[in-house]
Amino acid sequence: MKRISVLFLAILALPFIGLSQNSQGKSDDMGRVALAAIVPQQAEGIPDGARQMLQNKMQQIATLNGIGAASSNPRFCIVPMVTVLSKEVTPTAPPMQALNLEFTFYIVDAVSKSIFSQTTYSAKAVGQTEDKAYIAAIKNLNPRVGQFKGFVETGKTKIMEYYNSQCDVVLKGAQALAGQKKYEEALFVLLSVPDVCRECFDKCMDLSIDVYKQYANYKCTEYMSGAKASWAAMNTDKAAEFLGKITPDMECYPEAVQLVEEIKQKQLADGANVWTFKMKQFDANVDKEKMMIQAGKDVAVAWGNWGASENFDWGWLYSNK
Repeated sequence: MKRISVLFLAILALPFIGLSQNSQGKSDDMGRVALAAIVPQQAEGIPDGARQMLQNKMQQIATLNGIGAASSNPRFCIVPMVTVLSKEVTPTAPPMQALNLEFTFYIVDAVSKSIFSQTTYSAKAVGQTEDKAYIAAIKNLNPRVGQFKGFVETGKTKIMEYYNSQCDVVLKGAQALAGQKKYEEALFVLLSVPDVCRECFDKCMDLSIDVYKQYANYKCTEYMSGAKASWAAMNTDKAAEFLGKITPDMECYPEAVQLVEEIKQKQLADGANVWTFKMKQFDANVDKEKMMIQAGKDVAVAWGNWGASENFDWGWLYSNK
């Protein structure tokens, strides 16, 4: 699959306090749902030179309608489909390419493969080549047209309705992913829930802590194995690299501390320079639960940055179009 370019790639913001109860009627609540603007490679027929411009137009639609925040979620996207209604060569000198295009925009959930909202916009343009005419048509697309406001508001409302009615499905899906050791994806799913869906948000936050602990312990085993193998090969730099990834919230942390001490004592006995490596420590002023939530968020962001865009299958939307 060719690269899917994603604007605004990040996870929804996760404030810990001061969140109001879910209210679908409040515009400030609606504004907390953020979207990614994506032009999947499966959206065929769009010239390569026009893709970035089309993404920019969708970004403007998002920004003008209150969802252009710095943080957004690639699970919920605005995606396009472009249909050539007609094309002809003008009887001019030199001859020009004239296109009549129909843009259909969708707000979708790329994970559940659901369409929440859609709208259609027509544009005409002329250019020296078909690609230039295509680009000119996109330039003529006006993000301020009133229909886009209703399009975005409907999509945001449907996203919240989905979580209000399908939270059990979301939780079970994340648990299933964790059971398959797909911890990063499970965290991505849990931390994608908008905070305005208060009840579901709280449940997913609680579960995300448990999933993060599973993830942390799974990675700790991996890091310890690497550290031990590196020390067996007398490669202290590589051992330090693995040990440096082990944090105090991981179950194998005490074992890692012991290995550090073993390496130090061995070097002293051999008359080598004192090893200055130190294990990471907890900051006594940091709430451990909040720390794990933030750590889980970082994992989810990292997965969203590469895993989501690589693993989303857009065939369900484009295959029959």
